[in-house]
Amino acid sequence: MVFKKLFGGERAAVPDEASTIEDLIVLERYQEAVDRLKTRLRENPENLHGHLRLAEAYAGLGDYSHAVDEYVYVSEEYAQDGFYDRGMALLARAKRYAPRDRSLDEKIETLRLAKDSERSRSLAVEGLREAHTAGATAALLVERLWHKVAPSPLVRNLPPEQLKRLFSVMELLTLAPDTPVAEAGSQEARLLFLLDGVVRARAPGRDDDSATIRDFGPGDVIGESALLERRPWPAEYVVAEPGRALVLTREGLEKALLGNPDPRGFLTTLRAQHHDRDVAATLERMAAP
Repeated sequence: MVFKKLFGGERAAVPDEASTIEDLIVLERYQEAVDRLKTRLRENPENLHGHLRLAEAYAGLGDYSHAVDEYVYVSEEYAQDGFYDRGMALLARAKRYAPRDRSLDEKIETLRLAKDSERSRSLAVEGLREAHTAGATAALLVERLWHKVAPSPLVRNLPPEQLKRLFSVMELLTLAPDTPVAEAGSQEARLLFLLDGVVRARAPGRDDDSATIRDFGPGDVIGESALLERRPWPAEYVVAEPGRALVLTREGLEKALLGNPDPRGFLTTLRAQHHDRDVAATLERMAAP
């Protein structure tokens, strides 16, 4: 009753010039709301609130296709600003009007992955800063390091909190050309995560081109057997092209495992590439008569 007194009946019109967009939607005068919103958005197309109200008005008219378009547009704008949860919520709302539209599921998954990637970046960078703190120079270095490591399988497969834990205990190593990284049979317990450059695995005791077993580059992990399984390095590892690597020592590993909620998963991801094992297997084939 109060509602009717205020508005003069079930759909009694507040004079058009006095009606707000909200009034029109409440009174279910959706077409008027659509017309007015479209006019406003032509003047200010970046008004995301206006686009959301337009989606609501379209939905009220039963024009679900245009409603979905508006929700998708706003969700993409939110995602560009890093508001992934808001974007996914709007896509879920759009999904109610187009439940069979698989492209909406794909967009939701894209935003979820983007959110996870951003969280990984944030925590990984935080970990790198803990390990390399030296003012503005370090901040720039850390951002560059992140761009080096981001595409690697190690980064993609480790949860964000584990990335922070790992990077905070690693040391940055410069790889000078022709520098030995490890001798065959060495027990030096360290793992190298290559950022750039090339490290070449060579059969020990040979100097010709046939000695080359494999080259390792950005994103590759070597030394996992020596550090995690206490096995000797299977071959000679030499810097073929200069670069940098993040190094995990036994001391760093112990710190990373202290209080780790999933130590088994952490170690499994570190050894997942199995490069040392592959080098050892190749050496065995080379030595076979």
